[in-house]
Amino acid sequence: MSKQFFETPSLGALRVAEVARESDVTPATVRYYARMKLLNPQRDPENGYRCFSLDDVRRVEFIRQAQSLGLTIADIKTILAAVDDGDSPCQQVKSLVTERLVHIQEQIVELHATEARISDAIASWRKVGSPTPRDGEFCPLIERVEVANCREPAAPRRQARRKLLHEACHCPPQDGETGGFSFA
Repeated sequence: MSKQFFETPSLGALRVAEVARESDVTPATVRYYARMKLLNPQRDPENGYRCFSLDDVRRVEFIRQAQSLGLTIADIKTILAAVDDGDSPCQQVKSLVTERLVHIQEQIVELHATEARISDAIASWRKVGSPTPRDGEFCPLIERVEVANCREPAAPRRQARRKLLHEACHCPPQDGETGGFSFA
């Protein structure tokens, strides 16, 4: 190829910054897509710069649209491989996006449960004030929060676990204890 090809963007030899500007992404994004093999730029034999085509601009725009639908880089790589092989990936896209929707719906349910736990914790903390950690606690506010799956504070479970561990290792009682950790 002639040097003129690489110097003339109108002929399709675009640099990273030009692809980024045309695609409305950062140059780092274009480089990342190239590293992930979503783009296959040619190298200028004289200076080693990556040279992209107008098709690469279209690919970047496609990648961004696919990501906006929740598709992962791995998903997009599979779709683009099918396109490069001359196959239509549309059925696969429908399946991937449907799976993604189910996953997002599950995440929404989990987020609502987390929101409820946080709200409950904050409400209970308003009543308690600011307790001081004791008996090896890190932060009583967190450690005494009721856990959604069994609705009992974490502290008694932790106390029972420590007692079992203490008994299992046959450790002598610590100062002021009688056969286990003291958790008043």
